[in-house]
Amino acid sequence: ILDEGTSKRLSTMIVNYVLPFLIISSVAGIEGNQGEVLVLFLAGLLCYCIFPLIAWVLVRFLRVPVTLRGTYMCMLIFSNNSFMGYPVVSALFGNQAIFYTTIFHMAFNLMFFSLGMILIRRDAQVDEYKPDRPLRPRERLAVVRQVANNGVIASILALVIYFCRIPLPGIVSETCSFIGNVCMPLSMMVIGCSIAGYPLRELFTEKRVYFVAAFRLILLPLLTYFGVGLLIPNNEIVKIATITVGMPIASLVAMGSAPFREQGKAASIAVVFSTLCSMATIP
Repeated sequence: ILDEGTSKRLSTMIVNYVLPFLIISSVAGIEGNQGEVLVLFLAGLLCYCIFPLIAWVLVRFLRVPVTLRGTYMCMLIFSNNSFMGYPVVSALFGNQAIFYTTIFHMAFNLMFFSLGMILIRRDAQVDEYKPDRPLRPRERLAVVRQVANNGVIASILALVIYFCRIPLPGIVSETCSFIGNVCMPLSMMVIGCSIAGYPLRELFTEKRVYFVAAFRLILLPLLTYFGVGLLIPNNEIVKIATITVGMPIASLVAMGSAPFREQGKAASIAVVFSTLCSMATIP
């Protein structure tokens, strides 16, 4: 049933339709100190401005092939802060931690659906990309649509809803939540479908993925702990930010790259490998 074609279509549905509903539902009805929340949001925004610069340097240090550079950058930038981060911080700090996680990683959605998807598509089309040739009108429109996609629109709406204190009618919030809740099981199925097509030994033969996992699970959360600690005096919020940044590679990276064979394979292997490693690093 879940062949390669079905997996690609499910990935497209999750990224373009299901996740935007989840983003909007995550801010429905939440409350908090707006001043503290604004600082937390800005701290997260700063982190997501720095992470791509670090990733850009590391992929060149690792000599990643040009057709995978953007995909590897996404592996280093984006953590699985929702599907795995929510239950972990909720168990440690209570349900309020989910709210802080949502705010801190709000830039995740904006960046993944803009920079992240552009990097992955650029990898897949690297042979066709000619920067010295002016873009045709239809190509310009396609670039605009890649940036101003459903995920970015949903993320901006979520920010407006929270900071403007816009109450969502029950039929809207419940619909968004109902559709968004299928994101987690579907994403796990897509990752399973992707990795099932590759021999298990490939998980451990790609040398670069060891470095990516170590950086993603250990070094990056350490940098976050000290960096965010300088901006926010609330130690509990700093811990929440650190733990969620230290989650394995986001499953969205595998789903976003699933339509492209080479990029999808590399991302799926890295997501599964880092998830296995996180069984040791999260505790």
